[in-house]
Amino acid sequence: MKASLRESALAVLLVAAFFLLIIILLDQVAMPFYTRHDQLVEVPDVGELTLAQADTVLSRSGFKLVVEGERYDEHYPVGAILDQNPAAYAETKPGRRVYVTLSSGEQVCDMPNLIGRSERDAVFEAHSAGLTLREEDIGYEYSFYYPQGVVMAQSIPPGTKLKKDTPIHVTSSLGNLPAEFRIPNLVGLTLDRAHKIILTSGLTVGEVTYQLREDLLPNTVIAQSPNRNQIAEKGQKVDLVASTLDRTKVD
Repeated sequence: MKASLRESALAVLLVAAFFLLIIILLDQVAMPFYTRHDQLVEVPDVGELTLAQADTVLSRSGFKLVVEGERYDEHYPVGAILDQNPAAYAETKPGRRVYVTLSSGEQVCDMPNLIGRSERDAVFEAHSAGLTLREEDIGYEYSFYYPQGVVMAQSIPPGTKLKKDTPIHVTSSLGNLPAEFRIPNLVGLTLDRAHKIILTSGLTVGEVTYQLREDLLPNTVIAQSPNRNQIAEKGQKVDLVASTLDRTKVD
């Protein structure tokens, strides 16, 4: 009877030891492995690094680098990393992909050939190419070869690589030199329109002064000198008086 009790007690002890061993294994081996498997890791900051540098940094932390795209940025050289996803210092599981956007550098435009085009087409072509051609950037000269209103010269040769929004200048033909020059009627026009007509008449914009006129829109021409229809010399200056609501512009 006593032997049977000892055997039963030994069996209970062996079972208890077995379960204790299982608990120890779970605590010391299985649980740490499971915890490490779900451990969050901080994503490194790879902004402004080159692709090779970023790949090295991310690989060391267990991440995979994937190039998502490129975009122009004048502040960073070609190949520099602009953005990353997940963001720098975010916590996530190791082994994830980190998507990056690379800089294509400053956007470059090709100077188009504007010679032989109309003024309107030249402005449209310049803007389409990413360049700046304003009305005040158009000069005028007489030409026996180019018809009136056709671009006969440009400030930058065609094919030149330029920064986006670079201002350019063109010269438009006034056609054949006329037998005589006459002063156009400018009263009632806006200053911008008056400037354009003066230039396309082979004349030069002279002094512009202002008068307070609350009954007119600002920058409306109210007087000119010389007066309209007078015979003038090529390049003669035409002075203008324009309306204003700004007292600081009035002498």
